[in-house]
Amino acid sequence: MRTRLCPARKISGILVLGLCALGLLAGCKGSSADRSSTGREIVIFVDFSESIRGDEQNLFLRDLEKSILPTLSAGDRIVIAPINDKTLTSFRPIVEATFPDPPAFDGWSDNLLKYNQQVKTVNAEVLRLKEEIKTQISDMFKGRATSHQTDIFSSLVMAQKLFDHQPRQKVLVLMSDMIVDYGPYRFERIAWDRSKNSTMLSDLRTKGMIPDLSNVCVYVSGVSAASADQAGNIARFWQEYFDQTNAKLDPSRYAHVLLLWPPNKSCN
Repeated sequence: MRTRLCPARKISGILVLGLCALGLLAGCKGSSADRSSTGREIVIFVDFSESIRGDEQNLFLRDLEKSILPTLSAGDRIVIAPINDKTLTSFRPIVEATFPDPPAFDGWSDNLLKYNQQVKTVNAEVLRLKEEIKTQISDMFKGRATSHQTDIFSSLVMAQKLFDHQPRQKVLVLMSDMIVDYGPYRFERIAWDRSKNSTMLSDLRTKGMIPDLSNVCVYVSGVSAASADQAGNIARFWQEYFDQTNAKLDPSRYAHVLLLWPPNKSCN
């Protein structure tokens, strides 16, 4: 004999399916690791070389305090480090903070009042961390020793290490004029021609200085040069360089100030 479901059980089953479709049940959601992947892994390298003047550093500070800091939220992680000539030998972040994951709500077992309290606790910790980071950023620009050389390539190699195996959305911000002044790569002295980019990229690849930055969304702020021609040559080099790293650098995000922030999900 075939068993018939009573109307109440049918309705219950329909409700469960409906809630799952809407993503309202914890059982329909992913694990805590999946939830943390909705946050962002933001790595910021700030240029403190001698070529960066005080007014340009003020632009960096404004971008950090007015654009990036207000958008940090639960689930995010941020690392801020200097661009200098000792990145690979003595790397040490100036700012490093991980925001708590947003609480998950299980419609079957969680108490709504308890969930709301968890939300308040997480929000309070987010605000506390933001204030702490703001103070650290301010201190970073006070009396920061300048570097005699600008080794952006080593910073990008370190970025690969920082992003490795991270489930969050990967965002790299370079606050620099993007004028390398290190070793054989001194952009202001280069006689740029059609073959120069290929020659430099081949040399950098041989030295292991072209990292794998797959699925990394790149922003550049602080771009500057002595002339429009030099600026164009340097911009074209960096576009080719980041293409080879498999990162995503749209020309609209390569500018003198931070543009199109915050990144959207399609950036990666």
